[in-house]
Amino acid sequence: MQSNPSFVKSYFKKLPLRLLGLLALFAGALIIFVFVAHEVLGEKEEAVDNSIFNYLAAHVIEKKLTAFMKTITYFASATFLQISYACLFVFYLFLKNSKRAFEIAAIGLGGFLVNYIMKLSFHRTRPPHPLIAPLQNFSFPSGHATSGFIFYGLLAYLIWKTNIRTVYKYVITTLLILFSLVIGFSRIYLRLHYLSDLAGGFCIGFAWLLLCIYLMEKLKKKTDREQEIAPR
Repeated sequence: MQSNPSFVKSYFKKLPLRLLGLLALFAGALIIFVFVAHEVLGEKEEAVDNSIFNYLAAHVIEKKLTAFMKTITYFASATFLQISYACLFVFYLFLKNSKRAFEIAAIGLGGFLVNYIMKLSFHRTRPPHPLIAPLQNFSFPSGHATSGFIFYGLLAYLIWKTNIRTVYKYVITTLLILFSLVIGFSRIYLRLHYLSDLAGGFCIGFAWLLLCIYLMEKLKKKTDREQEIAPR
Protein backbone atom coordinates (compact mmCIF):
# COMPACT_ATOMS: atom_id res chain seq x y z
CA MET A 1 0.00 0.00 0.00
CA GLN A 2 1.52 3.29 -1.15
CA SER A 3 1.15 6.47 0.89
CA ASN A 4 -0.62 9.39 -0.73
CA PRO A 5 1.91 12.23 -1.23
CA SER A 6 -0.78 14.86 -0.69
CA PHE A 7 -1.78 13.20 2.60
CA VAL A 8 1.83 13.15 3.81
CA LYS A 9 2.26 16.78 2.84
CA SER A 10 -0.97 17.74 4.57
CA TYR A 11 0.02 15.76 7.68
CA PHE A 12 3.35 17.53 8.05
CA LYS A 13 1.70 20.91 7.51
CA LYS A 14 -0.42 20.24 10.59
CA LEU A 15 2.59 19.51 12.79
CA PRO A 16 3.74 22.38 15.02
CA LEU A 17 6.77 24.25 13.71
CA ARG A 18 8.67 23.48 16.91
CA LEU A 19 8.10 19.74 16.49
CA LEU A 20 9.22 19.89 12.87
CA GLY A 21 12.40 21.63 13.99
CA LEU A 22 13.07 18.94 16.60
CA LEU A 23 12.46 16.19 14.04
CA ALA A 24 14.86 17.88 11.62
CA LEU A 25 17.58 18.18 14.29
CA PHE A 26 17.08 14.57 15.44
CA ALA A 27 17.18 13.22 11.88
CA GLY A 28 20.18 15.41 11.04
CA ALA A 29 22.18 14.08 13.99
CA LEU A 30 21.44 10.48 13.01
CA ILE A 31 22.28 11.11 9.35
CA ILE A 32 25.65 12.64 10.28
CA PHE A 33 26.33 9.69 12.60
CA VAL A 34 25.57 7.17 9.85
CA PHE A 35 27.75 9.11 7.39
CA VAL A 36 30.71 9.22 9.80
CA ALA A 37 30.34 5.54 10.68
CA HIS A 38 30.19 4.58 7.00
CA GLU A 39 33.24 6.66 6.08
CA VAL A 40 35.59 5.61 8.87
CA LEU A 41 34.41 2.06 9.50
CA GLY A 42 33.01 1.04 6.15
CA GLU A 43 35.33 2.89 3.76
CA LYS A 44 38.30 3.06 6.19
CA GLU A 45 38.73 6.79 5.52
CA GLU A 46 41.09 7.87 8.30
CA ALA A 47 43.08 10.59 6.56
CA VAL A 48 41.40 13.43 8.48
CA ASP A 49 41.75 11.61 11.80
CA ASN A 50 45.46 10.99 11.25
CA SER A 51 46.13 14.51 9.97
CA ILE A 52 44.64 15.92 13.20
CA PHE A 53 46.98 13.75 15.27
CA ASN A 54 49.97 14.83 13.17
CA TYR A 55 49.10 18.51 13.54
CA LEU A 56 48.65 18.25 17.31
CA ALA A 57 51.94 16.38 17.69
CA ALA A 58 53.81 19.00 15.66
CA HIS A 59 52.24 22.22 16.93
CA VAL A 60 50.13 21.80 20.07
CA ILE A 61 51.17 19.03 22.44
CA GLU A 62 53.39 20.09 25.33
CA LYS A 63 53.84 18.99 28.93
CA LYS A 64 51.81 21.63 30.80
CA LEU A 65 48.90 21.43 28.37
CA THR A 66 48.90 17.63 28.65
CA ALA A 67 48.48 17.91 32.43
CA PHE A 68 45.59 20.33 31.91
CA MET A 69 43.90 18.00 29.42
CA LYS A 70 44.20 15.10 31.87
CA THR A 71 42.22 17.20 34.35
CA ILE A 72 39.62 18.34 31.82
CA THR A 73 38.93 14.83 30.55
CA TYR A 74 38.02 13.69 34.08
CA PHE A 75 34.84 15.79 33.99
CA ALA A 76 33.18 13.32 31.62
CA SER A 77 34.65 10.18 33.17
CA ALA A 78 32.38 7.40 34.41
CA THR A 79 33.32 8.13 38.02
CA PHE A 80 32.56 11.84 37.80
CA LEU A 81 29.29 11.37 35.92
CA GLN A 82 28.04 8.67 38.27
CA ILE A 83 28.64 10.95 41.27
CA SER A 84 27.11 13.93 39.47
CA TYR A 85 23.97 12.08 38.41
CA ALA A 86 23.60 10.74 41.96
CA CYS A 87 23.85 14.29 43.33
CA LEU A 88 21.22 15.54 40.87
CA PHE A 89 18.98 12.61 41.75
CA VAL A 90 19.21 13.34 45.49
CA PHE A 91 18.82 17.09 44.89
CA TYR A 92 15.49 16.66 43.10
CA LEU A 93 14.31 14.14 45.68
CA PHE A 94 15.10 16.78 48.31
CA LEU A 95 12.94 19.22 46.31
CA LYS A 96 10.17 16.59 46.43
CA ASN A 97 10.30 16.26 42.64
CA SER A 98 10.74 12.50 42.36
CA LYS A 99 9.44 12.49 38.78
CA ARG A 100 12.28 14.73 37.62
CA ALA A 101 14.78 12.77 39.71
CA PHE A 102 13.92 9.49 38.01
CA GLU A 103 13.84 11.16 34.59
CA ILE A 104 17.42 12.33 35.16
CA ALA A 105 18.47 8.84 36.24
CA ALA A 106 16.83 7.31 33.15
CA ILE A 107 18.53 9.81 30.82
CA GLY A 108 21.98 9.12 32.27
CA LEU A 109 21.60 5.34 32.37
CA GLY A 110 20.01 5.21 28.93
CA GLY A 111 22.77 7.30 27.39
CA PHE A 112 25.40 5.00 28.86
CA LEU A 113 23.63 1.89 27.53
CA VAL A 114 23.24 3.40 24.05
CA ASN A 115 26.95 4.20 23.88
CA TYR A 116 27.93 0.79 25.27
CA ILE A 117 25.83 -1.01 22.66
CA MET A 118 27.30 1.17 19.90
CA LYS A 119 30.86 0.39 20.96
CA LEU A 120 30.17 -3.34 20.95
CA SER A 121 28.50 -3.04 17.54
CA PHE A 122 31.33 -1.21 15.76
CA HIS A 123 34.42 -2.74 17.45
CA ARG A 124 36.78 0.07 16.46
CA THR A 125 40.19 -0.13 18.10
CA ARG A 126 41.58 2.94 19.84
CA PRO A 127 44.36 5.12 18.41
CA PRO A 128 47.94 3.94 18.99
CA HIS A 129 50.42 5.68 21.30
CA PRO A 130 48.07 7.44 23.78
CA LEU A 131 49.58 10.09 26.07
CA ILE A 132 48.14 8.42 29.17
CA ALA A 133 47.50 4.81 30.18
CA PRO A 134 45.79 3.02 27.25
CA LEU A 135 42.15 1.97 27.52
CA GLN A 136 41.04 -1.53 26.60
CA ASN A 137 37.47 -0.90 25.43
CA PHE A 138 36.42 0.15 21.94
CA SER A 139 36.77 3.60 20.44
CA PHE A 140 33.67 4.44 18.36
CA PRO A 141 31.67 6.38 19.36
CA SER A 142 33.43 8.28 22.13
CA GLY A 143 31.83 7.65 25.51
CA HIS A 144 33.17 10.95 26.85
CA ALA A 145 31.63 12.84 23.93
CA THR A 146 28.30 10.99 24.18
CA SER A 147 27.88 10.98 27.96
CA GLY A 148 29.49 14.38 28.47
CA PHE A 149 27.21 16.10 25.96
CA ILE A 150 24.16 14.40 27.47
CA PHE A 151 25.09 15.45 31.02
CA TYR A 152 26.06 19.06 30.30
CA GLY A 153 23.19 19.43 27.83
CA LEU A 154 20.84 18.15 30.52
CA LEU A 155 22.26 20.69 32.98
CA ALA A 156 21.58 23.41 30.41
CA TYR A 157 17.98 22.19 30.03
CA LEU A 158 17.49 22.20 33.82
CA ILE A 159 18.89 25.73 33.99
CA TRP A 160 16.31 26.83 31.41
CA LYS A 161 13.55 25.43 33.63
CA THR A 162 14.56 27.80 36.44
CA ASN A 163 13.44 31.40 36.96
CA ILE A 164 16.82 33.09 36.60
CA ARG A 165 17.20 35.91 34.07
CA THR A 166 17.22 34.85 30.43
CA VAL A 167 20.62 36.42 29.76
CA TYR A 168 22.14 34.20 32.47
CA LYS A 169 20.48 31.16 30.93
CA TYR A 170 22.16 31.89 27.59
CA VAL A 171 25.54 32.46 29.21
CA ILE A 172 25.43 29.31 31.34
CA THR A 173 24.12 27.17 28.47
CA THR A 174 26.88 28.43 26.17
CA LEU A 175 29.56 27.71 28.77
CA LEU A 176 28.21 24.20 29.45
CA ILE A 177 28.12 23.27 25.76
CA LEU A 178 31.58 24.75 25.16
CA PHE A 179 32.91 22.81 28.15
CA SER A 180 31.55 19.55 26.72
CA LEU A 181 33.34 20.36 23.45
CA VAL A 182 36.62 21.06 25.27
CA ILE A 183 36.27 17.70 27.02
CA GLY A 184 35.86 16.14 23.59
CA PHE A 185 39.00 17.88 22.35
CA SER A 186 40.92 16.53 25.36
CA ARG A 187 40.20 13.00 24.13
CA ILE A 188 41.81 13.74 20.76
CA TYR A 189 44.70 15.57 22.38
CA LEU A 190 45.42 12.60 24.65
CA ARG A 191 45.15 10.26 21.64
CA LEU A 192 42.38 8.27 23.27
CA HIS A 193 39.94 8.92 20.42
CA TYR A 194 39.88 9.91 16.79
CA LEU A 195 38.04 13.04 15.67
CA SER A 196 35.46 10.80 14.01
CA ASP A 197 34.85 9.06 17.36
CA LEU A 198 33.94 12.43 18.83
CA ALA A 199 31.72 13.37 15.90
CA GLY A 200 29.82 10.11 16.29
CA GLY A 201 29.59 10.54 20.07
CA PHE A 202 28.31 14.10 19.91
CA CYS A 203 25.67 13.12 17.33
CA ILE A 204 24.40 10.21 19.43
CA GLY A 205 24.49 12.27 22.62
CA PHE A 206 22.61 15.13 20.97
CA ALA A 207 19.97 12.81 19.47
CA TRP A 208 19.44 10.96 22.76
CA LEU A 209 19.17 14.18 24.79
CA LEU A 210 16.78 15.71 22.26
CA LEU A 211 14.54 12.63 22.37
CA CYS A 212 14.54 12.55 26.18
CA ILE A 213 13.74 16.24 26.55
CA TYR A 214 10.89 15.91 24.07
CA LEU A 215 9.43 12.97 26.01
CA MET A 216 9.87 14.82 29.31
CA GLU A 217 7.98 17.82 27.96
CA LYS A 218 5.22 15.60 26.57
CA LEU A 219 4.82 13.80 29.89
CA LYS A 220 4.73 17.11 31.75
CA LYS A 221 1.98 18.46 29.50
CA LYS A 222 -0.01 15.25 29.92
CA THR A 223 0.35 15.40 33.70
CA ASP A 224 -0.69 19.06 33.75
CA ARG A 225 -3.81 18.29 31.70
CA GLU A 226 -4.75 15.41 33.98
CA GLN A 227 -4.39 17.63 37.03
CA GLU A 228 -6.58 20.30 35.43
CA ILE A 229 -9.47 17.90 34.76
CA ALA A 230 -9.11 15.91 37.98
CA PRO A 231 -11.98 16.47 40.45
CA ARG A 232 -11.13 18.73 43.36
